[in-house]
Amino acid sequence: MADIHIDIERMIMHSNYLLEVDNSSASNGLSDMERKQYLDQIKELVQTVQTLLDANIALGNKQKELQAEADRKIAGLQDQVDKLTGELQARRRKMHGKNNEKQTGDKSVNTGKTKDEEEGEYIENGCEQPSDSDDSDEVTDTEATNPKKDLSQRPDHYKTMKAEVLVVHDCDKDKLKAMGLEFIRYTRPVDQFDRISMTRQDRYLYAWVRDKDGNEFAFFVPKDEGVEQRACTFVDESKYDMPSMVPHTSSTSGMLSDLIVNRFQYAITSGREMYRMVNEKMRMSKSTIFNWLRHGAEFLENCQETIKQWLLKPGSTIYCDESWVDTKVTDANGEVHYKKRYMWVFVNLTTKVCYYLYGSRKKEVIKEFLGDFKGTLMTDAYAAYLYFNKLKDCTHVCCWSHVRRLFVSASRDYKDTLAQAFIDLIGILYKVEVENQVLGRTEKEIVKHRGEESLPVLHDLYQQATALLKQFEKNEIKLSAKLQQALTYMTKHWEELMAYTKIGSVLIDNNCCERAVRPFTNLRKNFGGFSSEQGARVTATFLTFVETCKLMATAPLDFFRGFFDMIVVGRRDYALMTEALLVKPV
Repeated sequence: MADIHIDIERMIMHSNYLLEVDNSSASNGLSDMERKQYLDQIKELVQTVQTLLDANIALGNKQKELQAEADRKIAGLQDQVDKLTGELQARRRKMHGKNNEKQTGDKSVNTGKTKDEEEGEYIENGCEQPSDSDDSDEVTDTEATNPKKDLSQRPDHYKTMKAEVLVVHDCDKDKLKAMGLEFIRYTRPVDQFDRISMTRQDRYLYAWVRDKDGNEFAFFVPKDEGVEQRACTFVDESKYDMPSMVPHTSSTSGMLSDLIVNRFQYAITSGREMYRMVNEKMRMSKSTIFNWLRHGAEFLENCQETIKQWLLKPGSTIYCDESWVDTKVTDANGEVHYKKRYMWVFVNLTTKVCYYLYGSRKKEVIKEFLGDFKGTLMTDAYAAYLYFNKLKDCTHVCCWSHVRRLFVSASRDYKDTLAQAFIDLIGILYKVEVENQVLGRTEKEIVKHRGEESLPVLHDLYQQATALLKQFEKNEIKLSAKLQQALTYMTKHWEELMAYTKIGSVLIDNNCCERAVRPFTNLRKNFGGFSSEQGARVTATFLTFVETCKLMATAPLDFFRGFFDMIVVGRRDYALMTEALLVKPV
């Protein structure tokens, strides 16, 4: 700047001098020497002016560059503010559901990510799958097992489990004598618990007898009593003449079914169940509740193969989703801590079954389960599902509801007005699907109407999305971070999103499976996690039948009561039992 100031003063002096020369030349003629000197000075003055102009232009350009850089930084910061504001709005909406979930405690060393977190990163990375996301190495875990206890010194009665209403059934000694049996003593009483209007306890006084051959064993013969002589007349008392407990428990089929439904349909925790039993004049420990549920699940596991066969019916459509849960495991070093595990959920609306599968997030878990399934698989576009595209004789379809949520978030959380046009177009797609259901169209008719009404909308969606992305790449338009993710997500998985139009039996979204996942997420919120992998598998078993009963319009309580009634009488033909209790799909 100092050099420019000196050049300006020099230019002023030269101008004054040339002015005087010009005035003198008007009155007196200039010699050749003076004229040459005069022209040289004019050239020098012109060069000085040109230098000043160039410096001024350079200074202006530099100021423009600095201003543009400042504007870019401000725009970048504003984009970050908008993105963080959108994320804040989205998190606030999820706060009541997600952040209210119980934590596994300070001892948890789990550093795994949930599917929602991984999916968010997948979308933010432009739908590019990380190289290590397919098959993550996991530490081999083994379940913590307790040493077996000595049960030989058990007392006759446990003080931790007792009902206020106690009915004692004595063994008829006269009948024993008539049968040729010698009464020696009473054995340890057999307690049976049943829930009527309150929890009822029936105590059967078994006799330890010896037959004519000298063989000793426990035996029970009910006494003949009239109804007026019975201690309690809630229901038909004749069914209590002999014990009818589910094997390995002290529970009737009715009470065990109540516990199952309360826990896995209504998400009642063991603590709440215990307090509820207090109101029914019953005391029971948490460990007893779990043991009964575990034994019940062991019987039901034999029916899962039938449910799986119905699920994997060739040519049908399976809707798949999964959710995470913290599970306490014991690693190879004997250390106990929590690990991220997954509950896979499969729904087949054709056969009306739902199947829960507990395991890790490795693809091998679902690969082994599906086997050589031939049909259609509906999922979201999460990276872990992309290997479905490589399965032979299997069509992979992606969920439109998931795409719509991204545009809704861009509009609602990030205040991006451009997202509304895409929401409206997707709404037209759903309108066609509603008409298909309301009018009861056949699969061929559905494909026809999708081709006539949905395909033009889909083409419009794709053209608008690609046009916006091109304009954004050329800095011709500004898009919010969430709208960028939505557009990239949709265009990258366009083939899978379009696939539903060609298959009349496939829905437009995966909402039916997400609804089936919700009972599990309710359990996760209430329980906080699983204390063992065995507990997770028990949960998967019971939820499979609870949700299948819902799809088949069968009351879960009626199913479980009917099933365990069959178990009590000794039936073990599980496939026939399942078909008898559930409507076998065509």
